[in-house]
Amino acid sequence: MPQYGKNDPKATLGVRRRSCYHPHRDINLCRHGWACSRLLLGSQEKGAQRIPAFDLARKANEKMTEKVTILDHIGNTPLLKLGHVTDSLGVDIFVKCEFTNPGGSIKDRMALCMIEEAEKRGELKPGGTIVDQSTGNTGPALSFVGNVKGYKVQIFLPAQLSSSYDSADRIRIAQLYGANVTPIDLNEHMENADRLQGVERAATFVAIRMKQAYDLQQSDPSNWWANQLCNVDNTRAHREFTGREILEQMDGQIDGWVASVGTGGTLLGVAQTLKEKHPELKVAGVVPTDDPRIEWVRSRAVHKALEKFGGPKLRFLIEDILEGNVMDDEITIENADAKKMADRLCQEEGLFCGMSSGANVCAAIQMAKTMKKGSKIVTVIVDRRDRYFAEYPNEHYVV
Repeated sequence: MPQYGKNDPKATLGVRRRSCYHPHRDINLCRHGWACSRLLLGSQEKGAQRIPAFDLARKANEKMTEKVTILDHIGNTPLLKLGHVTDSLGVDIFVKCEFTNPGGSIKDRMALCMIEEAEKRGELKPGGTIVDQSTGNTGPALSFVGNVKGYKVQIFLPAQLSSSYDSADRIRIAQLYGANVTPIDLNEHMENADRLQGVERAATFVAIRMKQAYDLQQSDPSNWWANQLCNVDNTRAHREFTGREILEQMDGQIDGWVASVGTGGTLLGVAQTLKEKHPELKVAGVVPTDDPRIEWVRSRAVHKALEKFGGPKLRFLIEDILEGNVMDDEITIENADAKKMADRLCQEEGLFCGMSSGANVCAAIQMAKTMKKGSKIVTVIVDRRDRYFAEYPNEHYVV
């Protein structure tokens, strides 16, 4: 059977190089010495054939004597070029398909890296409990990775963020993986909570959930607070793995990077790696209109709220983004636009993705309109649409 050429410019993305294995352990390095997998470009020229899936599976099973778990399949996700939704732009937009991670979202990477680094430092020990707060995918990811590794997991989720937000699906997923999930109602933790608006309300709500996680860690040394919003291993996961995978998959040819700001880990970590090779790279951070987390960090509203409720003094990853001038642009996307694009990605590109993925592609298209013809932009398909079914048909953009 013919093998595909490593520099073939005509692409069907999705065939893994045999020289690479898994980015987190038992690493096999590619020709650049990176712990990543390049998805080779399959030739579509005369005589070329696609390698059948069963043949790839057979080759993968040749190493069945090695100990492999589901966690070994986190990372090395496909990268593909969008077609229908980007017609006539004159700029290529590529998406990293993070929804293909076994837990269903990009947060699998962060969860695995944070947990394994905590294990190395002795902060998380056998029989311990992983604790954190979450609005979206981190809860299920920590539950997935943590329970596979034998830990107990406690997640604090918001009972309500807005009129359309419904965390039922994220709660169910986290619970099915084995987590204990506690919905937090803002009104139960402070008087006159309904009077809070905008940045102050968002900052207060996250501070209360963080304080719950902090208190649980303080109450028992076997409890470990993952603290995704401040944990540098969140950034490490994307700097050392996601970013290097993108460089390898794009053959180093990339002009723009777009990602939701979220915790800051994906945007910052990938940008750090890409800018090492391409200092002129354009970087855009994407934020939802009703989740102004950049503002609650920039204004220090969340720091003040943590102090008010007796929480710890913390440095947020978003502060590294702001102080390091990482972003060339900050793009705000309306919930309706994120949903419309997510629908198009499902129906026209076959990508069964959620709202933040739609927002990322919307922002990438905005960036494309400012760039010269032939430029290449990469963004992220973050998660699967089934995390939003409880909100249908008014799915909410959360990060």
